[in-house]
Amino acid sequence: MKNDPWLTPDWDAPARVRAVVTTRAMQGESQPPFDACNLGARSGDVPAAVAANRAGLIPLLGLPSAPRWLRQVHGVDVVDADASAIGSEPTADAAVTHAAGVVIAVLTADCLPVVLCSDDGSAIGIAHAGWRGLVGGVIEATIANLPAPASRLIAWLGPAIAAASYEVGDEVRDAFITIDPRAAAAFTPTRPGHWLCDLYALARQRLAAAGVSRVRGGELDTFRDPRFYSYRRERETGRFATLIWIEPAVTTAPVAQSPTFLSIEDQPRALFPSVLGDAFASLPPQVRSLHLHAGIRRYRGEVEVERGRGLLAALCIRAAHLPPAGMGPIEVEIDADAHGERWTRHIAGHAMRSRLWAQDGLLCERLGWATFAFRLQAQAAVVVWQVVRVRVLGMRLPLRWFAQ
Repeated sequence: MKNDPWLTPDWDAPARVRAVVTTRAMQGESQPPFDACNLGARSGDVPAAVAANRAGLIPLLGLPSAPRWLRQVHGVDVVDADASAIGSEPTADAAVTHAAGVVIAVLTADCLPVVLCSDDGSAIGIAHAGWRGLVGGVIEATIANLPAPASRLIAWLGPAIAAASYEVGDEVRDAFITIDPRAAAAFTPTRPGHWLCDLYALARQRLAAAGVSRVRGGELDTFRDPRFYSYRRERETGRFATLIWIEPAVTTAPVAQSPTFLSIEDQPRALFPSVLGDAFASLPPQVRSLHLHAGIRRYRGEVEVERGRGLLAALCIRAAHLPPAGMGPIEVEIDADAHGERWTRHIAGHAMRSRLWAQDGLLCERLGWATFAFRLQAQAAVVVWQVVRVRVLGMRLPLRWFAQ
């Protein structure tokens, strides 16, 4: 969305690869000079404010899981997020994953975030590349940890300090040209012993040398753009995040206004946790997150609708206002509060509306003239709905009709 307070890369990544850059225009708990959405835990901000800002990213951006944060040290170590413990912050400046739903991230405030993905969307990587990381080879190390050859990788250069705003000394220039004399083209002399340094140009050189030819981005300047934190502009400042993930099979799309995430006290009253009980905790994070929101959320994905045949099936289809058979896109809008949920499914131009609530340990759903009662079970990371009662216009129907 053009009016979103976050940025999305303009690059040629596959549709299932999603990336977002946060800005200080996003809602958050941080007070000046860190206002408002500071995500840096070691920037001097109040830890509770940073924790709240980080937690708020999940519902706000529709993330499939909590981001895997790093303890960045301007080095070249790369973490395999699929093998690292959830909730840990390993010391590294880059991360890779090939698992859907795993969100990897780096924090910056003038340094260069570099995101990478394979052209089939099966693997992604991200690197924190300040000048020390670029000299040390953090981009090359990230590429080496991805399973796809460099020729099949796509890169995007996120917001960083631009050459016109970034003056460095001889020691920085010497460090680069000692390794590769061609790096001299990225430095413009200013005054004796000082140079304007083009991080974007240096990153493109490194990517090209490694075999990555498809590179986008690199047009922003964090020093001059007030949307971003800048250490050069304000030494006491926060950090913004660049995040990338492979979207799970059912994707989520942020809405214009972020929903309210239910507090710990309200979560037991949420519909699906109240029906599933302890089994709710066994579901994947993205499924749990979906059912712990208050307010309106929208989700997009693919659906296959199968219809039964015969007079009974036709009557049930009409009574429940079910959509036509076939495969295609689906958009589901869920409006949830502590009393239940209202779902609107848009399938092939057909709007299928229902109301859901809990009663006697069962999930009840009203679809058109029909009211169903389901017993829910969590099995193999999915929710299984078992029909235990059906009424149409108040008349109870034989359960054997719904055995399939």
